[in-house]
Amino acid sequence: MLSVAAVQMTSTADFNANLREAERLMHAAKQGGAELILLPENFASYGGDYRQLAEQQGPALQAWLQHWAKTLEITLIGGTIPLAQRADGTLVNRGRVRSACLMYSSGGVLLGRYDKLHLFDVSVDDAQGRYCESDSFEPGDRLLVRTAGPVKVGLAVCYDLRFALLAGALAQAGANLLVYPSAFTEVTGAAHWHLLLRARAVETGCYVLAANQCGQHTAKRQSYGHSILIDPWGSIVAELNAAPGVLVAEIDLNHQKNIRNKLPLHQHQRLTVELPNDIRFDE
Repeated sequence: MLSVAAVQMTSTADFNANLREAERLMHAAKQGGAELILLPENFASYGGDYRQLAEQQGPALQAWLQHWAKTLEITLIGGTIPLAQRADGTLVNRGRVRSACLMYSSGGVLLGRYDKLHLFDVSVDDAQGRYCESDSFEPGDRLLVRTAGPVKVGLAVCYDLRFALLAGALAQAGANLLVYPSAFTEVTGAAHWHLLLRARAVETGCYVLAANQCGQHTAKRQSYGHSILIDPWGSIVAELNAAPGVLVAEIDLNHQKNIRNKLPLHQHQRLTVELPNDIRFDE
């Protein structure tokens, strides 16, 4: 058993207010017994100049995540923060950043970094209309699976949820928990959020934990909420509504083993995911 938590926020461009809210909700998750906490995408700032934020607050945000992982004695998966440097230290060009998901141990050790692979360049029937993340972000090129207590965690971010091959690659690498820090829009979330999350759980035999943004961020941007934990059968273990809050629920590894034994998809799968030359697993 492992107690996990998803933090759901309505982040804005107010950096300090966002961090105070994240701290409040993480404390609530810890009090609820959480051993692993997942923050949402762009928890520290939603909108604004991400390159400026990365240059001014990138190191401080990393220190903040490390501090709270150690202080609360939990595994902390830090949603996403903008970083101006790639994992190898080189600078992201053209004024863009990487959307980085950092995972820290309960001792404050950085376990790994996953940079969002798929960028949200789409049209949505909402007040925003057109979303083009590639204007501000550079896609990542490394996949990540890391151990947290009794589970192996595969990291992905928001729009990555729509790409089953990524989930398959993470499961193929040993993940039994997939996490999706997200800022799924109200329109796309209402249409596809539950459908996609349940599909990823069933097809991989993994638990799926998703921490979503919620509510009205700006006059044009609204997120769906409904942060959720889904078991490998596709059943909803716990779910929030559309308001800020924290979900705390249990992952039952015996339940997962039983489902995988009865429905051994990993044994029946006749195809494997072959990564392109420019993408590989982070060792």
